[in-house]
Amino acid sequence: MKKWVLMLGIAGTLVIAGCNNDSSDESSSDSENQTEEQSSGEEESKNDDQAMKKEIMSVQMNMQDTFHPYQSKIAAYEEALVAEEPDPEAIKSAGEEAQKAAAEAADAASSYSIEADLPEDVITTYEEALPSLQSYYEEVASALESNVEEADLSQADEKFSEFTEQIAPVYEDAGLLKPEFKKEFS
Repeated sequence: MKKWVLMLGIAGTLVIAGCNNDSSDESSSDSENQTEEQSSGEEESKNDDQAMKKEIMSVQMNMQDTFHPYQSKIAAYEEALVAEEPDPEAIKSAGEEAQKAAAEAADAASSYSIEADLPEDVITTYEEALPSLQSYYEEVASALESNVEEADLSQADEKFSEFTEQIAPVYEDAGLLKPEFKKEFS
């Protein structure tokens, strides 16, 4: 008999606990729906952020692909200048190639367009920075034209820094690290 009473007590407790849990499930399901709506909004925001980051990186890669052939020749010239044992013939040859590459890069920068699914203000930021990049290449070409053996590229470097600083907010606002374009283009 004691076993039956004990079993009935346990069964009654389970029934009461189950019924009590059903009423809390109804109220918790309402709060779960609200939480799901909030989390789906957050997921959309995260997806938008990820898509924007992906597009920014795509623009960066396209720029790198476009300007790498030119910038690598300029970098080769700069390396020839600072070599342990500078070879005047190598400097002259690299300088002539760099001058030609800089002129071609200036033309490429003037006609370069941003093809990406980005907000208009981001595209505008890129487009406003491109004249600084074009000026950099024009300065390099001009400096090399006047003196290939000892060209002063400091003004050109200032223009490249200006270009980098103009584009930096795009990366910072997206939560990305500001790239070092000069290294990436080289």
